[in-house]
Amino acid sequence: MNEKIRVLIPTEIPRIDESVDTNTIRQELNDYVQTIIKDVNIQDLEDWRLLISVGLYARNVIGISKRTARYPSDKEFQISISIGIPNDDQAPYGLSQVKEAFFFPSNEKYTYILNWDLEQYNDLRQYILASSKRAIDFAFTNGFTCNGKKIKFQK
Repeated sequence: MNEKIRVLIPTEIPRIDESVDTNTIRQELNDYVQTIIKDVNIQDLEDWRLLISVGLYARNVIGISKRTARYPSDKEFQISISIGIPNDDQAPYGLSQVKEAFFFPSNEKYTYILNWDLEQYNDLRQYILASSKRAIDFAFTNGFTCNGKKIKFQK
C-alpha cells in the first residue's frame, strides 16, 4: 500500500464492532484511496503524508472538515470526515447504542455538510462504506490546502 495517504476509522459509538467490522471497512477504504490516488496531485505533498480520519459519530449528517490539521513532527496532514451513524429509530439497520453516544452537532462554519441517504442502503456496513467513499470524493473534489498547495482531483 502507498503510505502517502492512509485511512483510519476512529469511533465514538459504543460497541459498534459488535455490529459491523470496522477493520474490514478501513482496509476497503484504504484500497479505494489507492484506486483514486492517480487522479490526485499527491506529489505536491512532497515528503509529507495525508491521513484521512473517517470518524463514526452520533450525528445526523456527514461532515468533511474545511481545513486540515498539520502535524510537523510526523510530517503529516489530517483531513477529518465524520460519518453520522443512525440509531434504530432513524434506519432499520441503525444501532440502539448510538443513543448512548454523545451527540455533537456539525458546525457549517468549519465543516462541509452532506445529507444522509439512509433509505438507499440495506445495512450499516454498506452505509458506512458508501458514505465514506462519497465524503472522500467530496474532499478531493473541493480540495484542501497542505503547505500552501491545494490537494485535489486533477482533471
